[in-house]
Amino acid sequence: MQHSQLPDPATEYRDQHEFDQQVNSKGKLVLEWAAGIAIFAALMMSVVALVKSSQKVEVPASASTPVLKQSPAAAAALAAPTAPAETVSLKVIPEGKKGPEGEKHDEFTVTNFTVKVGQPLKLVIDNTDTTDHSITSPVADINVAVTPGVHTYTIVVTKAGKFPWACVIPCDTWAMQHPGYMAGFITATAS
Repeated sequence: MQHSQLPDPATEYRDQHEFDQQVNSKGKLVLEWAAGIAIFAALMMSVVALVKSSQKVEVPASASTPVLKQSPAAAAALAAPTAPAETVSLKVIPEGKKGPEGEKHDEFTVTNFTVKVGQPLKLVIDNTDTTDHSITSPVADINVAVTPGVHTYTIVVTKAGKFPWACVIPCDTWAMQHPGYMAGFITATAS
């Protein structure tokens, strides 16, 4: 009877070490790709949810100005007899304003809005960009999807306070986080 030879421990260790390195290298690459795909999918689902839950723009056959559907509280405030709506005109400009580091960033030309509680504020927005942007403030119950071109939007804030807003549709990440660019404040005062 012949005895089989036992493997050399040094060779076995080296083979196992090379195998572990390949698994770690390729496994890390697969995990990085999977994480990137998951982040992209989550981002796309967020954008879809934002668009579906945002105020929908409808253009009635007899009107040339889009009409927004708002939350029940905001819709009730719009339906109540009120003073004529104030109007603010502004633009969205891609790479329109230099930041403190000297780079140009996306901007809304007006980022701070003052409104009276329950009173409509018309925003005439010229979005000169080729993509959508938004004015979103969950605490003020405001979510306006700003499409390219010139459109009029009406917002109503139903409670007093100073509310931060930001563009939540991915664009210039830095500008989305800094008031005066793609973020700002809505200040609602009692009538």
